[in-house]
Amino acid sequence: MMMLGIIVLGTALVAFSWQARDVEALSPSFNDHWHLPYGIYDCTTDGFQPPLIDPQLANSGIHTHSDGVIHLHPFSSTATGNNATLSVFLEATTAQFDGDEALTFTDRPALSSGVECGGEDAILQVARFAPGADTPEEVFTENLEDVRLLADQVGYVIALAPAGFDIPAPPADSIAAAEASSPNVFDTLGLDSIEDQLDAAGIGFNADGNLIDAEGELILDADDNPINRTTLEQQVPTDDSDSDESDDADEE
Repeated sequence: MMMLGIIVLGTALVAFSWQARDVEALSPSFNDHWHLPYGIYDCTTDGFQPPLIDPQLANSGIHTHSDGVIHLHPFSSTATGNNATLSVFLEATTAQFDGDEALTFTDRPALSSGVECGGEDAILQVARFAPGADTPEEVFTENLEDVRLLADQVGYVIALAPAGFDIPAPPADSIAAAEASSPNVFDTLGLDSIEDQLDAAGIGFNADGNLIDAEGELILDADDNPINRTTLEQQVPTDDSDSDESDDADEE
């Protein structure tokens, strides 16, 4: 009996370790820092609700700053891989799905299936948008709380609308805020020429000369090293550089 117990316990521990490894191996991982625009659309008002609040609760690394953006930088396995779902985000805002029939809040009335919009019954659904897309790449009508957060800049809209409704992309303000928090590669022929571009996006250099995003987080290069102003000045060509060299630098 003792040997049997050891075997059962050992098998369970191995299975748990493999499951934990699989969860952490999937994106998002502990090294990711994503920003995903989202919106909550209500067909009864034909518009988006205000962004969810930031109640400053302890969370696992999926939260919001009341800016219409899902901020995702896991520091717990409960926010990595398959565990990075809409329900984890909503929990950090004190909202939650009640099955697939309702979305409840602490600061506003619930959205519930069964109301009429345009003479049709409305249902709760979630639309996922590729970055920059106007039409969803996928629409979910069940198991809404388990919808995964897949990648940086991917948009999500929780919608109360009839089945087959043309769900709009997240609000423009949310998309702009997400893009500003996760800047893309700069397109420039000189570092000085992008100062206004950086300021407008809330990006700049800290006291050590390292590039930081709108939240004050370091922007890292492909090798996970800080990007320093001195390094950029050495790498970015001036306006009188050879055109071929300039094109190569722009791509970098």
